[in-house]
Amino acid sequence: MPLPNDLLRRDAEAAVRLIALDLVSQARAAALRCLDPGDREGLHDFRVAIRRLRSTLSAWKGLLRGVVGKRDRRTLAGFQKRTGSSRDAEVALEWLAEQVEALEPKHRSGVEWVAARLRSAADVPSDDANRAVCSEFTEWADGFVPRMAHGTPERSAGSPYAEALAERLDRIAHRLEACVDGVGDDRKQGSHRVRIACKRLRYLVEPVRAESEVAVSLVDRCKRLQDVLGTLNDANVLDDLLKGYIDGKSSASESGVLELRRLNAARAEISYQSFRLDWLEGGGMRTLLDEAAALPPATSRAAGRGQCACMSRSG
Repeated sequence: MPLPNDLLRRDAEAAVRLIALDLVSQARAAALRCLDPGDREGLHDFRVAIRRLRSTLSAWKGLLRGVVGKRDRRTLAGFQKRTGSSRDAEVALEWLAEQVEALEPKHRSGVEWVAARLRSAADVPSDDANRAVCSEFTEWADGFVPRMAHGTPERSAGSPYAEALAERLDRIAHRLEACVDGVGDDRKQGSHRVRIACKRLRYLVEPVRAESEVAVSLVDRCKRLQDVLGTLNDANVLDDLLKGYIDGKSSASESGVLELRRLNAARAEISYQSFRLDWLEGGGMRTLLDEAAALPPATSRAAGRGQCACMSRSG
């Protein structure tokens, strides 16, 4: 069932419960698709729905106290962990396949050696294992949905969702600013923290896109930032893998591994410079934060937020 287009005017707890129930529904549908061997996207969509549900429950745990507990959040984290152990290796293999034709023959043996290691790491869970996760999720959801649909017993109506969302967005935006300001001290971990904060901001805003053009624009802007930082993160993860492979390689493979590290480092540098020029210095981050402050209209108190140092520094 699609979300109503008046969430911002509804009671905050009721609106959050509707959002959570919609995400559970999406995860249920994806879980069923995981059982179809011909559906290659079912598991990915299941993981995305679980990630959004976890983010939502964490963001609103104060409102949902008494309905959602630590055990629920741990259970969801377990579902995601059990279906995602091979993701980094799969992403690395995709990038590796794009590099092969451009490599010199002297590097091929090293690349093949790395690919074999990655394929071993990318062994996906068996169909039985995926079926078990989906079955456990369905069982958990069967107990969770009635609790979420009923809400907190004997709770009186509270503030509208627009007001609660304004407060939450203000906190997330401040967190995002702080993460951006720390990028210069630690490019790798700093950019990763920005990506996570941006993702949390996007998940908060997505449910109200039907009510605001600003929300539509903000979600699109978050996606574009996530694309840039996602590529950077993929390169950083692969570099860690390649560094771990160095001691285990044969001498015949050395030049290929080193060449991959060089190409991967170039990819990381291009991505970081795009982030720096377009988002830190080019005004992209300031526009994103300004849109967050304008959504919903009740966020007027956030308009006075100061500009962080990262927006004015040169590098």
